Amino acid sequence: MNRTMAVLVCLITSTPAAAEVCDKVRPAWTPQDGPVGQLDDLALFLFEPIGLIAIGLTVGALLLRSAWFSTVAIVILMLMLALNVSTWREADGVTRFAISEGCMVAPYLTTIVMIAMAASIVTLTWIKPLDRSKSP
Repeated sequence: MNRTMAVLVCLITSTPAAAEVCDKVRPAWTPQDGPVGQLDDLALFLFEPIGLIAIGLTVGALLLRSAWFSTVAIVILMLMLALNVSTWREADGVTRFAISEGCMVAPYLTTIVMIAMAASIVTLTWIKPLDRSKSP
């Protein structure tokens, strides 16, 4: 009887605890940094391993200007972008707790930057610059 009463009291008076998911979702973020903003989210993304891979693919594609490498780089960038956006759009419990703890926000700026990276690859690989020497 005593144990049952203790369980009932705990269930009735319980409050939500901090999920502490940010150390798993964003290891580079600490609570002392404060809530994450759009620029913070972009910086955290770009300096995580997946962001460094995105930067490396973009730089490699821009330097090599190979159609095959650029195509592979764009496909991988778009898959990274889809993963990033789907994590936000289809938020599970972990994502919701990360948002409530302040280490995650909607990836608007990160999405724009990744699209710009892919667009720069397309522009510099396949679109030829105007030949200005033939002007009248």
